Amino acid sequence: MWIGEFARRAGVKPTTVRHYVREGLLVPKTGLAGGSNPYLEFTEADLRLLAAIQAGQSLGMSLGEIRLLIAERRSGNGRAKLLTALVAQRETLRQRAVELRTMLAFLDRKIAWLASGASGPPPAHD
Repeated sequence: MWIGEFARRAGVKPTTVRHYVREGLLVPKTGLAGGSNPYLEFTEADLRLLAAIQAGQSLGMSLGEIRLLIAERRSGNGRAKLLTALVAQRETLRQRAVELRTMLAFLDRKIAWLASGASGPPPAHD
């Protein structure tokens, strides 16, 4: 399928697809049509790969990290590396969750302090 159909089916813009191609995350075949700018041909496997890229991004992984995992998978070492990366990302997200809970608790105290007329010392940030 050409880039327009691929982007539509993936739910992204063609510019996003081109970005992933430039980054080496997607490696479509080049069609013979198109002259000096050959058409990019995508497959169902490319759709699954794009879904995996988006899943990695939604987990907070950078495109560089995702690129490394894709390269490992293509080399045949992907499962173990993916497991290691996902365990590490889970820990990163857990740490971030603790930080976010701390920030939310501070905001709750600050809002309550302001709503009550801001009397007394302001709440301290932990």
